[in-house]
Amino acid sequence: RWCAAPAETHEFKAETKKLLDIVARSLYTDKEVFIRELISNASDACEKLRFLRGTSSLHDIHDEDIPLQVKLSCDEAAREFIIEDTGVGMTHDELISHLGTIAKSGSLEFLQSGDCDSSRIIGQFGVGFYSTFVVADKVEVYTKTCDPAKGDQGYKWSSDGSGSYSITEVPDLPRGTKIVLHLKDDATEFAKLATVKKAVQKFSSYIDFPIYVREDGEDKAVNKQEALWMKTSATPEEHQQFYRYLSGTSYGEPYYALQYHTDAPLSIKSCFYLPDPDNAPNRLFARDPEIGVSLHSRRVMVKKHADGVIPKWLHWVKGIIDCEDMPMNISRESMQDSRLMDKLSMAVVRRILRFLDQESRKDPEKYAKFFKGYSYYLKAGLIEDKEANYGRHKDDLLKLMRFECSKKDKGQVISLEEYIKMAKDGQQNIYYFCCPDRQTGLSSPYMEQFLQRDRNVLLLSEDIDEFVISGIDGYKDKKFVSVDSADKDFELDLDPPEQADDKDKRVLTADEQKDLSKFIKDVLKEKVQEVKFSDRLVSSPAIVTSLITPHMRKMMKTLMAGKEETGFGNIPVTLELSAKHHIVTTLHAIKDTNAPVARIAAEQLFDNACIAAGTLDDPRVLLTRLGKVLEMFIYQGAGFDYAKGEYVSHDGQPAQANVKEPPKVEEKKFEEKKFEESAPPKSGEEKKFEESKP
Repeated sequence: RWCAAPAETHEFKAETKKLLDIVARSLYTDKEVFIRELISNASDACEKLRFLRGTSSLHDIHDEDIPLQVKLSCDEAAREFIIEDTGVGMTHDELISHLGTIAKSGSLEFLQSGDCDSSRIIGQFGVGFYSTFVVADKVEVYTKTCDPAKGDQGYKWSSDGSGSYSITEVPDLPRGTKIVLHLKDDATEFAKLATVKKAVQKFSSYIDFPIYVREDGEDKAVNKQEALWMKTSATPEEHQQFYRYLSGTSYGEPYYALQYHTDAPLSIKSCFYLPDPDNAPNRLFARDPEIGVSLHSRRVMVKKHADGVIPKWLHWVKGIIDCEDMPMNISRESMQDSRLMDKLSMAVVRRILRFLDQESRKDPEKYAKFFKGYSYYLKAGLIEDKEANYGRHKDDLLKLMRFECSKKDKGQVISLEEYIKMAKDGQQNIYYFCCPDRQTGLSSPYMEQFLQRDRNVLLLSEDIDEFVISGIDGYKDKKFVSVDSADKDFELDLDPPEQADDKDKRVLTADEQKDLSKFIKDVLKEKVQEVKFSDRLVSSPAIVTSLITPHMRKMMKTLMAGKEETGFGNIPVTLELSAKHHIVTTLHAIKDTNAPVARIAAEQLFDNACIAAGTLDDPRVLLTRLGKVLEMFIYQGAGFDYAKGEYVSHDGQPAQANVKEPPKVEEKKFEEKKFEESAPPKSGEEKKFEESKP
């Protein structure tokens, strides 16, 4: 019978030198990170001693009169970097255990053995110390334990990173730890005071214990700023001071300040500042702006610009996010769990947006000023959030939108919620109009029926507005409808206007409308897809409509400049006419009897409609036709009858005008952009070209 042999158990073996080389050189992307790691270790050493004394776990300590602190110094001539702390220190066995064992965290072991506040302990992985070998070819550690019960002997630990280390006894050392780095040839900049100070201020400005740098024979503090975000509340003066610190200025104050603490879904302590809208960044000069919020973990900076947490459209927000639960990689330079980072981003962005909504309700005028300065970025947020996050912040962002409207005075803005409250009973649409400015919008023929019905319309004047609205299905249960769109339900039965007494007013019949539509279509040819009559016009003779609104058409044509072959700029339009406007009725009257004038009038009518829509690319193309129109007025004033092709007197008989030469009459096919007269009509059929007033 076959019997299985007993299983053998073996431990993995590692080439220590190779492992140390990987830890030291492959984990860290920036050399200066070693300063952050050593300061964090020094802070943990001080925190451990403070905890032991506070819990009476340690009654007597060496050098009791020495305060808890961290000191840094440099020796440029000797190429040395030195850091000292007055924390717990280490014994001989602890040196072997903590420094002789790679990836063993003394801080983590300390946390697991007691009830210390984990938010105050920084270390986690036990590899930060070995970042020193990135810049040093020799590292010396001088240390003495704080506990008299463990002895009063000091020790020196020394290694060149080759895989071995030595420990020797050193008498008369103070409590704590001192680390001396003998810098490599390519890392001598860390023996310069300016470089060290810059790195300390970048990574470790908010360490709980004072950090001093030896300068000009004196110890000068470099972390004077308190970690304000760790407090549950702060005074306006503290916020102002901290905002100036973050902004790197000695003036200014935040427009809004927000402190946000939560334990779910992650442990977050944060502080945000929204700068004055008068100082809002100019988007024309900020193509790729840096995020103004930095990411920290337990008061130590992990990422100066928290992209991935704060979206680009909120780059102007200043502040700090401190997350204890951040899933960092072993080098503490990036995060591992993207899902948790997504939750972090969701939590802080949502809190900022809801804070703004609260402030807009408290002080609408103050918020209106804020929105004026940052409206572009919040609107861009709607577009980017839809593309990147499926619109998860859409509802919060829509609450922050503010627009001018036709029923408010110039400069006054309303929210979408206020628009719905002002809407008429039964109104299911939110009407808007993209226009260059308020005056142009209110005088547009597209607005006539809405003004006549006293219907409120949002006036959108920023270039980005059309893209924003087109990317949103609606707000609550209301749909967005542009007043210059074609074939939309404008809910005309909601509020029929009062009928004016215009019984004597000339209105084209259905057959006349069909006849005139054909005539104008023959004149305009491919410029229009269709000519039709519409009831939406009140005092204007014509408008143009299309599959896309005129404003969007104009913007897309600008974006597609140089790509005309796509055909986007040639999307056909529909010319809509008013059957009761005197220009249209008169045009019908002269189209057969005075075709040259009628043709010019038809083209001018179309161009006027394009001007009103803002889609005429270059108004200079009108000069030739306008010159002919001017010629008609002048010659008609001189007595020339275009229908007869001759000058007439007041009694209708031919007359000699004091004009050198009458306009030429040509009998040939009409060509676009050229004015040509027809032959004189037969007797009894002529009609003068006159403007018939209603």
